[in-house]
Amino acid sequence: MEKSYIKLKKLSEKNGDIEFQAEVPVELLTEYSLAALAELAEDFALPGFRKGKVPQEKVREHIGEMSLLEDAANEAVRDAMQQIAEDEKLDVIGRPQVTITKIAPKNPLEFKIRYALLPDISLPDYKKIGKTIFERKDPTDVTEKEIDEALQRIQKMIMSATTPTTPTAPEKDAPVPPLTDETVKQFGNFNTVADFRTELKRQLEQEKVLHMKDGRREETIKEIVKHAKLKVPQLLMDQELYEFLIDRDEQLKTAGLSLDEYLSQIGKTAEQLEKDESALIEEDLRMSMVVQEIRKKENLGADDRDIHSLMAQLKLRYPERKEEELHRTAEAMIIQNKLFAVLEGTPPTELKEVADGDVVIKDEAEK
Repeated sequence: MEKSYIKLKKLSEKNGDIEFQAEVPVELLTEYSLAALAELAEDFALPGFRKGKVPQEKVREHIGEMSLLEDAANEAVRDAMQQIAEDEKLDVIGRPQVTITKIAPKNPLEFKIRYALLPDISLPDYKKIGKTIFERKDPTDVTEKEIDEALQRIQKMIMSATTPTTPTAPEKDAPVPPLTDETVKQFGNFNTVADFRTELKRQLEQEKVLHMKDGRREETIKEIVKHAKLKVPQLLMDQELYEFLIDRDEQLKTAGLSLDEYLSQIGKTAEQLEKDESALIEEDLRMSMVVQEIRKKENLGADDRDIHSLMAQLKLRYPERKEEELHRTAEAMIIQNKLFAVLEGTPPTELKEVADGDVVIKDEAEK
């Protein structure tokens, strides 16, 4: 493939970023312009001509030379961006930042391009960290008080479904009906309140075990990230913060709040808020890169058969989701399942069990 750039020069390398300047020669840029013109002409329509049959010179006149040149420049830089990364053997993370410094007809296209580089990552003994946390003997017993509180919630649920709320007798003041051998039958095959309490205790114990497992998984990842050594590239931080702020401001707009009103509500200055948000973004990026590094080290992946099997399960639960989204979710869940098996020192969970959980860790490769 012909090189899409010339005169490559490295400008700087710092804070995990590397920046170059380069040119697209005028002859090659002309080729990109002709290709862009031909593509536009395929669907172009003007009075007196059928769609796609307008002469290219008329298309050029209608679109304008600079507009056509800008389309060509975008394509040229996109190709150059990929070629430079390959030629320089760059381990890129995130999206490169491109600045066109000179664009004019019959002239080379000059541009600067800045890449964020995947940092060197020094992992702690993650298996030892996982073993220490998952072998901990935390209590999972359910007390009589917890059963009584759960029964109270159930009794209030029954009361809410059977007692109308009126201005003179609000629901919160209504007496809580006692559970009886008769009322517990509506919850299943129970003959007595005692039978129901026994089953409730079993379910509460199961919930506590699952909650403890989720908590330990979160704790394990945080502990590994805490002891990992890496520096997040500044360009990646800037890009993620920019997107985060756009999303945050859109949410505030939807809620009918200005930034000043929001700051007043949470009792922070704009500087404090941005500092906190930057810290959260950095921690999220660190987690993504650490997980990706463990995946590479352990060679964790998902084969097509497992992905499609899990996709079929997910599709039953989320019929509105697109195939591409289901594929990404299934792949991420399978890999996460294998990741935690490594950290817990256990065999991977059955796929049918995995399908009942949620993906809690994002891989940088998904972005």
